[in-house]
Amino acid sequence: MPEDAASNLQAAITSAAQMRWFAGKDLDVLIFRVNRRPDGSLFEQPNNFFAHLLEVLSYPVQAETGRRHKRVWHIGNKDYSPEEDVLSGVFGWARSGEAVEQLWDEATQTWVERVVLDDVTAVAPFTLIGDGRYLGILRHSSFTEGNVADALKQILNKGESRRNPPTTSWDVEPVGDLQDFLQWMREVDSVVRVDFVFKRPNPDAESDFEELFHRLDRLEAEQIRESVSSRDADRGLSKEALRTDPVTRGFISAAMAAFGYVVAAGLSQGKRTKYDQRRRVARERLENVDESWDGATESVKQATRQARRRRTNGRSET
Repeated sequence: MPEDAASNLQAAITSAAQMRWFAGKDLDVLIFRVNRRPDGSLFEQPNNFFAHLLEVLSYPVQAETGRRHKRVWHIGNKDYSPEEDVLSGVFGWARSGEAVEQLWDEATQTWVERVVLDDVTAVAPFTLIGDGRYLGILRHSSFTEGNVADALKQILNKGESRRNPPTTSWDVEPVGDLQDFLQWMREVDSVVRVDFVFKRPNPDAESDFEELFHRLDRLEAEQIRESVSSRDADRGLSKEALRTDPVTRGFISAAMAAFGYVVAAGLSQGKRTKYDQRRRVARERLENVDESWDGATESVKQATRQARRRRTNGRSET
């Protein structure tokens, strides 16, 4: 290839990289946890988490979200590193449709309508680390906590249904930000209601909520829901008790570890305010994201590990 042509090609590649939606921006990494639970069948789950996951992801399945404007989600570009115990890849959605385009016709001096294909996509790098099964996804502006978790859960369970035999119910749940929840409690004048949902954890669940796990077994239950309401809305629940009561601490610890979630209602200057962990997923902030896919993915991986360390080091600080 002539030197000028090679130089022009390299310049075009560099220019294209700089146009990627994440290049040079400050962005959040959404943090989730991938949980797998027995599906009630007589067959045992595979012992190796990543071997099981890669088998599930090997099937050509997709997810759909939305009603009027459906988005079709895929997981691709999968790269598993046994040495790092990390799976990386690209996750996102595509939507195909038609649009009306106005074209100028010089000969007739009129604007002419033409129907054209209207394809839209949004994709982002992700990493899943073996430590705690934490999943980090670079947040595109079209991604919400709800549609991301829903799409991933669909893909995993559709893939699981292709296995012979299927053994597992997969879930993708939001890792909570404990400090965010405590800050919300401090800022409201009163906490009038707190709803806890505790779901059956993975077999390697942490000791912070071991008693809740035993309670599930004793009751032969799949999940526990508990609601706490105040006697006086103006005074609210005791914030100190919410932080120190052993049972409440267990629920909060389990929720922040993505084995359930917390929803709370409070009053602030006479107005009702709400905290919903499912809409306030833990996030790690990245600054000046690299323009390359490899560089952006590496940053997401480091952010995911940081989120895991942050929760491990701070889970008892209630």
